[in-house]
Amino acid sequence: MKVLKRQFDRTLRHTRRGSLVPAVAIAIIVVGTCLALVLDSLWLETASLELQHGCDAAALAAANEMVCDELLTPSANFEAIAARVRQQAANIAGHNTATGKPIIINPTPGTDVAIGRVVVTDKGGEPVFLETDSAPSSVVVLAHCDRRHGNPVSLFFPHLTGHDTANIVARSEATVNNRVVGIRPLDDAPAPAMPLGILEIHSDPRRTDTWAVQIDGRQGQDNYKYNYEENKVELGSDGIPEIVLHSTLPGNEEEEEKRGNVQLVDVGTHLRTQELVRQIKQGWRWQDLQKYGSEFRLDKGPISLPSLEHIEGASVDALGDMLGKTRIVVLYRSTGRGLESGRTHAVVQRLVAVRVLHVRKNNSSLEMTVQPTVMATRTALADDTTGSALLANPYIYRLSLTY
Repeated sequence: MKVLKRQFDRTLRHTRRGSLVPAVAIAIIVVGTCLALVLDSLWLETASLELQHGCDAAALAAANEMVCDELLTPSANFEAIAARVRQQAANIAGHNTATGKPIIINPTPGTDVAIGRVVVTDKGGEPVFLETDSAPSSVVVLAHCDRRHGNPVSLFFPHLTGHDTANIVARSEATVNNRVVGIRPLDDAPAPAMPLGILEIHSDPRRTDTWAVQIDGRQGQDNYKYNYEENKVELGSDGIPEIVLHSTLPGNEEEEEKRGNVQLVDVGTHLRTQELVRQIKQGWRWQDLQKYGSEFRLDKGPISLPSLEHIEGASVDALGDMLGKTRIVVLYRSTGRGLESGRTHAVVQRLVAVRVLHVRKNNSSLEMTVQPTVMATRTALADDTTGSALLANPYIYRLSLTY
């Protein structure tokens, strides 16, 4: 009996061990399939994230292209601008990839790039995108990685899912707003501004060297143009008026008609030459604006800034290095009494953007030609209030993603 019992137990153990093998195999298959699906899902999430980043970059670049210097000319070609906007979106997308696949945006009108503006509907007050070429302020971009465009995302386990590739699409909306109230440098990026003040208007009608006369009144000369393909200033006309800036010569501080139409303003530099040169070349950092809460706003009224009407030496050299560059500067309407030291103050009321076209270097004074330009920057502060009565700034736009 004992022998039979041992044989029965041994047979039972063999039977149980054999019955577990299929179960373990099934479990391995199930777990492997789940892992494969998880890996494919993570891969698609990565691809979608990279596609969205590329789409965002394309939308921002397209919106930036939409606000160009041509808007300052009497004969702006809006159809040509729209074509450049669409092509810019496609170009930037082409420089980005999603999991190694090129991102594709079709620049053909009516496909992947829509130009228009965001309006508020009467019903419900919800903002909606209105596609139009009339005063556009937004760009909506669709980016693709799919079979139709020949760049689908490859999957790791097609034998499990039944698909060897997957389609993904991303949408991004970028908007520009020129109801600008000030500028605020970012933590990692200074504002593209120079510590330069230009005379906006003067009570003496003989003073025609003002922004109001030369630029707003379009009385300035038009001797220079900017070559965008070669990134350099050239002689020639571009339809945008210029203003010649000249600093006050030493000894002319008390003769109002002989004072200059440009000053260096104190934006956290205490007018120290080294700091002024830094701001001319690098822009305004948030640390420079700590006195104003790390932002420079003009919507609460004019700001009186200490200033220097003698511009010479290293400051002139630094401005000469800015040839062709675009920067935000301030306009002032009144200035303090001139002192022999050249120190005074300027009452600032407005922000504009200029391009440096010519600088004549002189040890004792500055003579510089600039023209207005159009600039879109993330550092601009804009009033987003619907129906705001704030006057639009034709030169500075806030650039942002609005999705």
